[in-house]
Amino acid sequence: MNIAFLFNSDHPSFDGYYGRPIMDKILGTQELQRTNRHMKVSIGNILTYSTVVESKTPQISSLIKLCHALYRPKNFNHLIHDRIEATHGNATVFCWLFQNMTDSIAKAIHKKLIPDTTYVGAMDVDFSEPLHLNFFRNSLCEVYRLHGKQCSVFYDMGHNEDPDIVVQESFEQFGFNVDYEDIGARRTIFDKYDSLEHFKRVEDFKFVFSGFHGLNADHASDLAICLEELHPKLFDTFASAARTINRAETEEDFAQAALSGRRLLESTANYLFPPQNETWNGRKVGNPEYKNRLWAYIEKTITELGNTDTAILQTLGDEVDRLVKLFNAELHANPTKDKVEAAFSALVIWISKVIELDPAAVRKPYLAYEQELSMFFKDVMHYQT
Repeated sequence: MNIAFLFNSDHPSFDGYYGRPIMDKILGTQELQRTNRHMKVSIGNILTYSTVVESKTPQISSLIKLCHALYRPKNFNHLIHDRIEATHGNATVFCWLFQNMTDSIAKAIHKKLIPDTTYVGAMDVDFSEPLHLNFFRNSLCEVYRLHGKQCSVFYDMGHNEDPDIVVQESFEQFGFNVDYEDIGARRTIFDKYDSLEHFKRVEDFKFVFSGFHGLNADHASDLAICLEELHPKLFDTFASAARTINRAETEEDFAQAALSGRRLLESTANYLFPPQNETWNGRKVGNPEYKNRLWAYIEKTITELGNTDTAILQTLGDEVDRLVKLFNAELHANPTKDKVEAAFSALVIWISKVIELDPAAVRKPYLAYEQELSMFFKDVMHYQT
């Protein structure tokens, strides 16, 4: 889930200075340090007031109406209603938004924050909802990656000349190890994957796949956050498969869904180990040889990590052989709902295990934005000449 923890930034105890104190309150719960969950954090003010000011409608009534529509959870409703209501039209709400947080982590943090009168509660956020997309995903600054006691502070497009040492010291004070991570062109003007349509595809994937045997909502959310960083376009195929499976009634429907499985394997290979003319350990790794390229990525990653356990390579490699065979032929002979769902469940589990080998190696911060960046620099060069 995406969970927003909300605070009244105009509370008298802050005296106008609330960014660092709220960080201390969140980190001071010590709950984030206890988990091994991979999460990303966005922070900032919820800009309801400025949105209404820019409109032509009556301000106070429109602002209160907007707040009621915005602070409307779906599955995780731990808002403290008297506190959140008191901010409507009167105070700015400051948010720490965690992507890929589990229900148990969120409840543990919420429980510890309740006695704090600046805290107004927590709620789940759905980026496929227009208001949530606008005010939470696209208006807040994505600033940190957390994984247990490891914190990565984000910077974009190589701009890290003046890192915020105060932030680093704040995290270190609460037991985190801190490094800095280039997130490339994500969340910049070159990022076209910030639309409502894109996040509807992401939610379709999570909703349908979380219902498959062996998977749940936490599995789907965890994989989604990694796939976004490998290449957001993967959700075009994942969502297509999810929608097809969800409404499938005939063998032809299920056979069509199975085709998406092959496309997913091909796309994953293209992003993990792009085609090349040279052979890899004696195997062809050109465009048609996507199975060999998946093997090559696994072997290359294990070698670079210094892992000498050959069983890992064999297990993941054998599984990709099985999946390729399954999606290329076996599912087309006599496809059923159970067979197709089982195959996609196995595919999701396999991709998750491959990502777990080295999550940092899977992140491609510039890959999804190469076309936009190339066009921009061509325009710059043309203008300069």
